[in-house]
Amino acid sequence: MRKKIIQKITLFAAHIIAKPLLLLYQATLSVRVIHRDYLRKLLRRKENFIICFWHENMFLPLLVNQDLNSHVLVSQHFDGEVIARVLHAFGIPTIRGSSTRGGKEAYQVMKKRMKNGHFIMTFTPDGPTGPRRKMKLGAVLLASETGAPILPIGVAASRYRRLNSWDRLLLILPGSRCVHRYGKPIYIPPVKKMDELKEYARKVEAVLNRLDEDAERCLKG
Repeated sequence: MRKKIIQKITLFAAHIIAKPLLLLYQATLSVRVIHRDYLRKLLRRKENFIICFWHENMFLPLLVNQDLNSHVLVSQHFDGEVIARVLHAFGIPTIRGSSTRGGKEAYQVMKKRMKNGHFIMTFTPDGPTGPRRKMKLGAVLLASETGAPILPIGVAASRYRRLNSWDRLLLILPGSRCVHRYGKPIYIPPVKKMDELKEYARKVEAVLNRLDEDAERCLKG
């Protein structure tokens, strides 16, 4: 009973309180956005595309890209419900599902919407439970089957803490200098063999890691 009460309070707070607090927090950050032209070209062409960044980096890209009307893939677990409530408070739509629950249904929804018109999807491809920085196949498969490129993002911050969670969540402290770095869009050709799909996943994984390193260097330089 107590657990249910705490969950209800948490969901209420996520929907009502999170937005003003996050906007206030965002106002304290100094964010340098690098290679925004990669994003602008996709938007000008009205291409479908898939935004990807590691689960640990989720806060900054979601704040920077909140006006894109990108749908965010969120798990059906309680943690996912909290995240969904926060996103909805910002007007960011979600699709619910993950590798552990509702993933197949969510995938079909994403695939159908991409075939029906301009559609942007956001993935944290190692979520919702890890392993950390190990890319699952959903985003790569969607890119392969729809022709939508993956737009990778790297993140760095000058002041932060890391939580003791599976993803070592990057908690950027107020007043921090941040770098949000877009990478070159990655196009995945139609793939039928699982080994090929896994190879492309490893390539995207390497790009995401490199972009975080590049963002760190830009921050220091």
